[in-house]
Amino acid sequence: MKKYIKIAVIPLSSIIILPIIFSIINLFKISIHPVFYLLTMIIIMFVTGILLGLVTNERGYQKGLLVGLGSSIVMFLIGLIIDNSLSLYMIIYYMIIIASTTLGAMIGVNKKKG
Repeated sequence: MKKYIKIAVIPLSSIIILPIIFSIINLFKISIHPVFYLLTMIIIMFVTGILLGLVTNERGYQKGLLVGLGSSIVMFLIGLIIDNSLSLYMIIYYMIIIASTTLGAMIGVNKKKG
């Protein structure tokens, strides 16, 4: 259980740190395309999934789904507190986050076995 908590710190800390970094960049009037935000989170969640798969013995897809779902719920709750809006774009965003974590966990389990 302790190893899963260590891995869950990666996406949770990125949820806190990345908006601060992007806000500082925006202060310098450098515009960041919204696709960059999505790609950054996909990469972070994919790497989290791979790390999760490396410490999991079997069923990487289940562990990836759980971590991806947990991270998406945290992001959803933070989004509701801050913005109070839910759109189709955000639902697709959360689904992509869950899928990238699941895919990363499956690759991590297979990488460990191979």
